[in-house]
Amino acid sequence: MTDASCPRCGGPLSERPARTRLTVDREVQICSACGSDEAVREATGRAPVPFGEWPIGR
Repeated sequence: MTDASCPRCGGPLSERPARTRLTVDREVQICSACGSDEAVREATGRAPVPFGEWPIGR
């Protein structure tokens, strides 16, 4: 397991991190919970959490 933190929520990344939907090639890894949240937001037509609101963007 990695010691890296999720740039979206600050929590730990799992062994199989998700990739954010905010980038075209999905190169930014996020935790599974944030990946699920992004998928639900997309499926329900809600806006994604913008990069500026991620802990790394503050």
